[in-house]
Amino acid sequence: MVRSPGPHRFLPADIPMIVALRPARSDDYTFALHLYRETIKPLARAWIEWVDEEQEAQFASLWRPEDTRIITRDGEEDIGWIEFRKTGDEIFLKQLYISPVHQRRGIGSQVMQRLLQECHATAGSIALFVLKNNPACRFYERHGFSIVQETRTKFIMRREMDKAA
Repeated sequence: MVRSPGPHRFLPADIPMIVALRPARSDDYTFALHLYRETIKPLARAWIEWVDEEQEAQFASLWRPEDTRIITRDGEEDIGWIEFRKTGDEIFLKQLYISPVHQRRGIGSQVMQRLLQECHATAGSIALFVLKNNPACRFYERHGFSIVQETRTKFIMRREMDKAA
C-alpha cells in the first residue's frame, strides 16, 4: 500500500473496484458541494477571489439532480459525481468530479467510457469547459477532446462522437 504524507490515503491499486452510477437525489447535495469545493477551490483561486458563501450560492442555483449521477464504489461508497445534459445534437458535460483519494485509478476513464457508450447513438459531439490550470485537461485530451476555443480562464473542449463506440 502506498501512503501519502498528506491527509488522503491511497488505496492499493491491485484491489478490484466495482464502479457504478446511480441517479442523484436531492440528499446528495451536501456530498456534491463538498467534493466540488474540495476539488475546484484550489484551482479557481488562481483566477478569482474565492468566497465560500458566494460559491455555495452559485452552486445551489446550478445544482440539477435530474442531470446528475453519483459515482459509487462497490455499491457502498459515493466517490464522485457527473452532470451532463443533452442540448440539441450535443451533450454538454457540466461536471465530473472524483474524490481525490480515488483519482488516478481509472475511475474517471470508466465513467467517461460509459458516457460515450450511452450517448454515442443520440449525440454528434460532447462539449465541456475546463479551467486552464486543471490537470484534467490532459485526461480529456486522452479521451479524444480537443480545445476548440478559450476564454481568459477556461478551455472549451469538444469531442466528436465515434458512431462505432
